[in-house]
Order: sequence, then C-alpha cells, then structure tokens
Amino acid sequence: MKRRRLSIAPIVTIATVVTIVPMLLCSCQYKDLCYDHSHMGEVRVAYDWSQSHQADVKGMTVLFYHADNVSADPIRYDFTGMEGGTARLTMGSYRPSTYNYDTETILYRGMENPSSLEAYTRKSSIEEGTQLSTRNAMPRAATTEDQPVILEPDPLYGTAGNAFTLDPNTQTTVTLQPHRRFKEISLKIINVPNLQYTGQFGGALTGLAASIYMEDGQLSDDLATEAFTIQVVDGSTLVGKLRIFGHCPNQNNKHYLTIYAILADGTQWYYTIDVTDQMHPHGPDDPGSGDDDDDITIEIDGLPVPKPIVNGSGFQPTIDGWQGVDIDVGM
Repeated sequence: MKRRRLSIAPIVTIATVVTIVPMLLCSCQYKDLCYDHSHMGEVRVAYDWSQSHQADVKGMTVLFYHADNVSADPIRYDFTGMEGGTARLTMGSYRPSTYNYDTETILYRGMENPSSLEAYTRKSSIEEGTQLSTRNAMPRAATTEDQPVILEPDPLYGTAGNAFTLDPNTQTTVTLQPHRRFKEISLKIINVPNLQYTGQFGGALTGLAASIYMEDGQLSDDLATEAFTIQVVDGSTLVGKLRIFGHCPNQNNKHYLTIYAILADGTQWYYTIDVTDQMHPHGPDDPGSGDDDDDITIEIDGLPVPKPIVNGSGFQPTIDGWQGVDIDVGM
C-alpha cells in the first residue's frame, strides 16, 4: 500500500488577515518631531554684590529647587564670573540658592532644599593646620579635647532667593544678593623675646562653628577647633590669619587660643590664652556669623618664649615633649 505524504501548509484565513493588517499599519505610523518649546522658559539671573563688596570670585552656582515638587533634585547652573547669566527651565515655580564654586575646602550637605543647604569642611588635625613637624602628639587646650579639628574654609559667598514662577509671556529676572559666609581673624603678638632662637610657630583656636547654613548664615550648633600657621615678621612680632564660618553657636562659649613653638634646640612649648573677650567685639551676645564684613582682631602683648640652649648657656630643658604655659592676655 502506498502511503501519501501529507504537506502541512499554514492556513491563512480571512479573519487572520483582518486582524494582522491593522496592526501592521499602526506600527508603521510615525509622529512628527516636536518643535514646540512653549513648555520651556528662560530666567535671567543677576547678582547684587552690595552686601559683599569685597568679594572676588571666579563663578557662581545656582541651584533651582522645584517649589511644586520638593522631592525633585534641584537643577544646577554654573555661571562664570560675578554677573550671572541665563538659565532654561521647564515651566513651573522655583526657588534659587547660590554660592561661589571656586572653592576647594568647602563641602555641602542637606541639598534637598534651600533651608537645609549647609556648608562645612572635612576633619583635620592640629598638625595639618599648623604645618609643624613634631615627634610628639600636639596637646589641646583643657576642656576642648573633644572638639573636632576642622579644615579652614575657603572664602564663601551665598544666599537663597525668593520663589518665582516662569511665565512664557513675560521676561523673568531673578536678582540674588550673596552674603559673606565666613569671618577672618587676624592675630598679632608683640614683644615676644628670643625669636631669633625659635624655629616654627603655629596656633589653634577653639569654640568655632563647625558649619553654616547658606540660606541665612545661621551657624550650626556644633563646636569645632581650627589650626593655622603663624609667621615671624620681625625680631619681636608674630602674626597669623584664619577664616572661620563663625563663632559662638552655643551661649557661654569660651575661646582658647593655643600658640605652639618649637625652639632651635628642639624643645616644644605651647601657650594657652583665654581670648573670649576679644572674640566678642560687639559684646557677649554677638553670634559671630559670617554675614557681614566685621572681622576680628586678636592682639597679645608678650609671650614668654625661653632662650634655648646656645653654646651651653640659656634655658635648660628638663622635659621631653610639649611643655605647657597658661598666660594672661595682658602679659
């Protein structure tokens, strides 16, 4: 018996054709590209430096926060120079925050909204700040050992602006008025004996603010210490400078200045001075924020630097390590 070989071919019914053809036609349809940018708008950012007339920065960052979507990340624009520029944003309401971007030591946290945007610096050490080479751990002023030592902040300017809404039919201009978010402290010590025998000097100052909020210059509650270098400018004078975010975030706060000296014979000395009164040029209630140009000057008259051993004469060191002296401001 011969067997027939059956050939199975696909069966295409009219119903199948009716179903597939519309699908193919739909998949081949293309939409025209959208050239309508009416959902975008431009905002002109201008700067008023009247509150920070000494500022000299290379450029400014603006963070545009979505006022109607607080969970959205801010939109960042960087403008070269101090004049500002133009940003393109989708239509909506925004609140800007600004700061200069030409800094190396400044870090930021709390970037989710303008009110929590906080500037700070990383942890440091007395050795790093003073740049002193020593074989022994450098001592701290009594009662301040638990304060973290932070890196000196770079010059910082910033603020937060008012909320605005982009209108496609209106030219939108936002004027931002940066404030100085740091203070400068100048130290001068006169009538210092035996400077011709000294090698290196450094300093540290306690009771400083660890950070500052960019919106309004409010200081954080945390206390910190900063260390800095000190130079010999003549036969009896020492000078030093440091920048701080501010001081006295807590009431009844004390400020101790510590001067470190390494003599030519290798002996190491540190002098602790209570400079609280000089840190408060406007009285004890001065918060010490960096919101104005009122800097601080600390002046010390006299520092009992001993004469080291020279040709078998002079002060004979008896202690290996740092030797401490508490002195009064009026010495």
